[in-house]
Amino acid sequence: MSVFMIRVIAAAAMAIALAAMTRRAPARSSRRSAFGFSAAAFAMFALSNGLASAGAGAQLVQVSSMLGVALIGVSLLMMVRSYTGGEMGEKLRRAREMVAEERARTKERR
Repeated sequence: MSVFMIRVIAAAAMAIALAAMTRRAPARSSRRSAFGFSAAAFAMFALSNGLASAGAGAQLVQVSSMLGVALIGVSLLMMVRSYTGGEMGEKLRRAREMVAEERARTKERR
């Protein structure tokens, strides 16, 4: 099996995992959009590696890879939007509580 085919399988597996995360995220949320864009990006990476494996033109491979990178950028922006928009507020609150509990336990040990 060629290196490109291994990359196709790995990227496709990541795209499937991210698509599953998309379905679990709340509807019409920035997190859902971020996971969707990430899934599309990894599908583009799988496509570009598949095209490279098939011997397609370099420009076609390059364009599909650049689209994947652009989709990753959009995904990161959507995740930042989700964070600043308060969609992740519950998770951040739980993380703060866990940190506070750990600090209290550490103080008790001293």
